[in-house]
Amino acid sequence: MSFVCASGANLARVFRSAREWRTEKAKEKMVTFDDRMDDNEDVVVWRPIQYAMASHRRVLVVDDYREAAEALQMLLTADGFECRALEDPFAVCAMAHEWQPFAVVLDIKMPGLDGLELARRLRAHPSTSHMLLVACTAFASRDDRARAKAAGFDAHCAKPLTPERLLRVLESAAALHAAGPP
Repeated sequence: MSFVCASGANLARVFRSAREWRTEKAKEKMVTFDDRMDDNEDVVVWRPIQYAMASHRRVLVVDDYREAAEALQMLLTADGFECRALEDPFAVCAMAHEWQPFAVVLDIKMPGLDGLELARRLRAHPSTSHMLLVACTAFASRDDRARAKAAGFDAHCAKPLTPERLLRVLESAAALHAAGPP
C-alpha cells in the first residue's frame, strides 16, 4: 500500500504497508508534552490532553491542497483512525461541531480562512473547545510556533510531514484519552 504525503507543491512519496506502520508505531515512545520551542524540533506539544467528549479515534484533516488531505486521510484510516478530510476551511467548524472528532489536523496557510483563525474559532465554541488541535504546516520557525500556540493549537508538526510524527502525536493523545483523567 502506498501513501503520498504533500507539502504545498512538493510531494514526498512514502511507501509502507499497514502492517509495517503498526510495527513501527509499537516501537515508538509516547510524545513528551512540554513547552520547548527548539528550532530543531519537528513536533512540539504544548498542552496535556484533557478531551472527554469526542470519539478517541476520529480525526478531521484540513488542508486546502486536496491531495495532501486525502493522503493523510488514507494514512490515518490504514492506522485504525476514523478520518474525514476537508479542503474547504469554511466547512471546518460545522463539520467539527457535527462529527465531534477528538482531533483536528489543520494546515496553517489556506486561502480565505487560515488555520490560526480556525483554531481560535474552534477554541471559542463550547462544542469544539475540547478537541486536540494539531498544526501541520511548513511555517515552523520559533515565531510561527508561538503564533500557533497562542491561537490555541495543542501541537505543531512541521512539514515536510513524516507520517510517523503525526501518528506519534495522535496515538499518544488517543492513548491518554482512552486511559481517562490522571
